Amino acid sequence: MNILIISFQLVLCLALLIAASIISFRLKLFKQSENIIPKSRGWRIVQAVFLWIAFIANLAGIAVPFLVFFASCIAFATAIPLVFKAAHVKLSNLWALPALLMILSVTVGIAKPLGLKVIALPKADELPLNICSARVIKTYDEGLWFEGIAAGDDGTLYLSGNRNIDFSRGDYYHTAQGELIERKSDGSEHILFKTPMGNTSGVPFLAPDKSIYLTSHGATSCIWRINNSNQPVQIVQFPKGAWPNGLDEGPDGMLYSADSQLGVIWRIDPKTGSLEEAMRDPALLARPFISLAPGANGLHFKGRDLLVTVSDRTTLLKYTVDEKGKLGKSSVIATGIPGDDFAIGQDGSLFVTTHPYNTVVKISPAGERTIIGKMEQHINGATDAIFGKSPHDINTLYVVTDGGAFTGGPKTRGELVVLEPYSKK
Repeated sequence: MNILIISFQLVLCLALLIAASIISFRLKLFKQSENIIPKSRGWRIVQAVFLWIAFIANLAGIAVPFLVFFASCIAFATAIPLVFKAAHVKLSNLWALPALLMILSVTVGIAKPLGLKVIALPKADELPLNICSARVIKTYDEGLWFEGIAAGDDGTLYLSGNRNIDFSRGDYYHTAQGELIERKSDGSEHILFKTPMGNTSGVPFLAPDKSIYLTSHGATSCIWRINNSNQPVQIVQFPKGAWPNGLDEGPDGMLYSADSQLGVIWRIDPKTGSLEEAMRDPALLARPFISLAPGANGLHFKGRDLLVTVSDRTTLLKYTVDEKGKLGKSSVIATGIPGDDFAIGQDGSLFVTTHPYNTVVKISPAGERTIIGKMEQHINGATDAIFGKSPHDINTLYVVTDGGAFTGGPKTRGELVVLEPYSKK
C-alpha cells in the first residue's frame, strides 16, 4: 500500500513539473497548452512560483511525510486556475493535466494526512509548574524508543521498547521489532524477549508470580507471557483491528487492557487466555480521521477503580468495578491532559506522561494539576512511568521516553529518567 501511495506522489510530482515547466518556459512541445496559461505576465509568474513550490514540497514529502498533506493542498490550489481556464476555452484535450493534478493531490492528501493530524493534536491545558529534581540514568542506542516500564520488588526494571517504527504510516508497526529489557538494580541489562518482526513491544505488567505480560500490536495483536522457565507464549490474540495498549491486573485476578482503536476495555483470563469485552464506551474512542493520538491508552487499577487515559480527548476516566467484576459508567476525573500512561504514588496522586507534549503531570488526590517535569528534565517523548517497588526506591519515579521520535525521526534515542516528586527541595 505504501509503495502505491509513493507511486501516486511521484506521478503528482511529474505532473507538477510539467505544469510548472509549461508556464515558466512555454515549451514548444506543449504549445497547445498555452491556452490555459494566464495572459498576464504577472499572473504567470505567480502561478509558476506556486507550481514550483508544490513540486518541491511534494518531492520533499517523499522523505519527510509530515509535508505531504500540506504539499498536496498547495498542488490542489494551483490546479484550480488551470481547471477554470480549461473550462473557459472549452477544449477537452486540455483537461487532462489539470484534472490529473486535482485527482492526484486529493488522493495523496487523503492517503497521507500526517501533517493535518499533527496540527490537529488536542490542546493541553496550561498548567502551573512544580518542577522536581531529575536525572538521566541511561541514554540508549540510536533508534530504540521506549513504550512501557514495569518494576519488581527487588529493584529490577523491565523496559519495553521498539525499533524501526514509522509514525508516518497507519500501520506504523510494519517493520517494527520490539524488545523487553531486564535491568537489574546494579545497572546490568539483558534482553529477555524480542517480538517477531511487524509486532511492537507494548506495555509490560509484572504479575505476583513474576511472570511478565506484554501487550503487542501488529497486523495481529496479542499478549505475550514471559517467565524464567518457559519460552514466551501468546496467551491471547485480539480480533482484527484491535490495538491493546495499557495493561494491569484487576481485583478479580483478570488482566485488563485498554484498546486504543476500538474503544474497548478487554478482560483476559491469564490462565486460559479467554477474552471478553469488559466495557465498550464511545468515551474511549479517538476522534475519527484527524486523530494522531490514540484513544484509550494507559490503564491502571486504584483499588476497585479502573483509571484510563484517553489521549486524543485529553481525559482521564474512572470506572468502578463491582463485586461481580462489572464496570460501571465512566466519570471524568481530569481533563486537559493528553495522557499516554501514568503511575500511582503512595499518597494516591497520579503522575501522567504526555508523550509528544514532553511533560509529566501530577494530579493530586484533590484534583490539583501541576507539571513536575518537562524538556529541561529530559522529559522528551515520555511514554510511561512507574514508582519503584523496593524499599530503596518506593518514592522514585522512573520515566521512559522515545527521545522525541515524532520530531527527531529514526535516529532518536530513548532514555530512562528518574524524577523525585516526593523529595523536599
